[in-house]
Amino acid sequence: MRKPAVLFGLLLFYIFFRGIGSHGLIDPVEGINASISIHMAGGGNYFVPKIGESLASGRSMGFWWLSVIAIDLAGWSEFTVRFFPALAGLLMVWASAKAARPYSDDSVRKSWLAACVCASMTLCFIVSQINSPHSLYACLMGIAMAGAVLSGENKRKLIMSHCAISFAFISYGFEGLFLPLLAVMIYCIISEDWEMMRDFFTWPGGIIITIIVSGLYFSALIITNPEIIHFMRCQNYTYTFGGLAGAMMLIFVSFVPFHGFILRAVYEIFPREYPAQKSYELFMFVWACVFAIASLLTGDLLSMGACIPALSALLGRKIDSWLNQRSFHSMRYAVMFNILIIIPVLYCFLPFTLHNFPMLKASMMSLVPWGIAEAVFLFASWYYTKTRQPVKWARNVSASAIICLMPLAGIFNLSAGLYSSHDSGIRLRETLKRNDIILQYGVNHPSMYFYTLRNSWIISADLTPGVAERKFTAQVSAINNLWGGKNRVFLVMPSEMKPNPPLPQNVFHILEGNGLLLLSNQEN
Repeated sequence: MRKPAVLFGLLLFYIFFRGIGSHGLIDPVEGINASISIHMAGGGNYFVPKIGESLASGRSMGFWWLSVIAIDLAGWSEFTVRFFPALAGLLMVWASAKAARPYSDDSVRKSWLAACVCASMTLCFIVSQINSPHSLYACLMGIAMAGAVLSGENKRKLIMSHCAISFAFISYGFEGLFLPLLAVMIYCIISEDWEMMRDFFTWPGGIIITIIVSGLYFSALIITNPEIIHFMRCQNYTYTFGGLAGAMMLIFVSFVPFHGFILRAVYEIFPREYPAQKSYELFMFVWACVFAIASLLTGDLLSMGACIPALSALLGRKIDSWLNQRSFHSMRYAVMFNILIIIPVLYCFLPFTLHNFPMLKASMMSLVPWGIAEAVFLFASWYYTKTRQPVKWARNVSASAIICLMPLAGIFNLSAGLYSSHDSGIRLRETLKRNDIILQYGVNHPSMYFYTLRNSWIISADLTPGVAERKFTAQVSAINNLWGGKNRVFLVMPSEMKPNPPLPQNVFHILEGNGLLLLSNQEN
């Protein structure tokens, strides 16, 4: 099995890494994280996140430190700051495969199915392609879950769980430390399986690691930057995805193309009496529910990626049992639910909502092939279930699910090509001198600091959530004073906007692209 595993890993490596350096940063999430990392790499304080001279209220220290390592080793580029999220996506797939097959289980197929399900879930791919801590968080939570599952036969595997939750605390915050413990407690209460909770909380090797690593990190924060402790609490995120409609659309797309399989699996394992019969599947379901509810309560929908490893391992085990037992009755229901859910929403209702999301409209050339690939997956799952071919189902349906990932990278390329500040930032980086001033008029792109290593004045634009930029925020009237001064001024603004009031002197056109216009008050 080593050769197929290597080939499968190389395929996923290609899919996950092929496009991460080909497009600019997408603001605000990517711009904030990349700018904080480049500031640290340039000599900034490793415990005080800042974008230039602007303080940031983030809490993802471990993630920024990894980005600094990538920048130091491979240089300044979009690829380097997205390297560890893509790598975490691959490790998320590995954790799903490990959790699906404990040591006493002889069936290798459930691991393959879990890996394919995890890799082909849309949210797993999304979080692995953007410069944010969500992929690392989901990966660490998947490893923690796998360690808890494997500990049933080898308690030493709990070291995986405790190392993962300790590093999740460093890279994401208190959720990474407490939510896994909460999931274990709830499962033990439901199933009265007190052995797992006792081992998890008392096994010396694991608890010592958690206390030492988490304690040292927390002590370092108190000494160097005590104010950031306030931002590490579970809090509502200010980022939105187009309001309630956008949030619902993101949640739906996150679990494409396995909605029906999830519903059928949950229906079969949902406890109908107390205490519930203990099982790995029930533990994975409880784990996924805890992280899903936490994601909804905090408003950080991308953190729902922590549910993916648990759901993938659960589906890998259930689909394998259906195929082994030739339980095509369950398979038919799963496929039927899948078709009834995905076809109306993905092909009927979703197009009507695209007008509210201009970024998605710009990506239609990738969305259309993605929709076609999903249709192939639905047809393949229906055909091989109807004809009762379990071996071909496992092989061909899994392959068609992986193929669905291929067009998704184009969505990021097309969206960034229309809205990223990459071109303007690179042009400014090549020409900026010591006393030059950058104005962002009508836009606020944190990634501008990543590209230029210079602070920007923000005019007629909202402040970026989580970044204290008041020092560099100016009134509209200030644009005339800056424009008419002796210093060379660069103005970055949307292509369709006009400055109000009009610029008082000559305006020299520098560059237009990605929906932005770059102007200057001096010709040279």
